[in-house]
Amino acid sequence: MTMLALKPRVFTVVRALFKIGLLCCFTLGALLVLGQLAGVLAQRPEWVTGASDLLFVPTIGAAAAFGVLGFVAGYLEPRESEED
Repeated sequence: MTMLALKPRVFTVVRALFKIGLLCCFTLGALLVLGQLAGVLAQRPEWVTGASDLLFVPTIGAAAAFGVLGFVAGYLEPRESEED
């Protein structure tokens, strides 16, 4: 199997992981904000810090993975060849 035949398959996998990363990043970010908002509305500062302690690092990790997958997908994206 040549590299040219492998590239579309790898792009398909990276694109699927990119979409999963987007969903994870969005979901974790939304949970973080909603948890902090609930703490503010309920006037429970421990909820605000608890949501941050629990979800901040995974959210940043998901965002970083999402960004790296987007970068890699940009290099693997199939492009039409230019004709002279």
